Amino acid sequence: MSRPLLLSIPALLAGACASGPGPVVPQTATERKMIGLLQKFDRWDDNGDGELDRQELAAGLEGTEHDPDRVIDFYDTNGNRRISLREAQAGYARAAEAEQRIKARGAAGR
Repeated sequence: MSRPLLLSIPALLAGACASGPGPVVPQTATERKMIGLLQKFDRWDDNGDGELDRQELAAGLEGTEHDPDRVIDFYDTNGNRRISLREAQAGYARAAEAEQRIKARGAAGR
């Protein structure tokens, strides 16, 4: 009878290791784009300093409708005109604020 108990211990351990937050699933186009920034952050950080400056951001956003200065204005919380990975991650939590800014800009004619 001890055998079923032994078989259940690995199952319990596997379940415990698998617990935690699941994958982030974007609910809006804005959230999807914000996740894209996080996914591309290291690729765009040309000098490897852990921050995106305007030049790096502009190169990464080339061919899109996004203005690098507006992106920096949104994400840069310490005022150094650069986006750290931590700021980019924190920005994702402010997706609703980003949506409001986009709508306001659209209502004002950009």
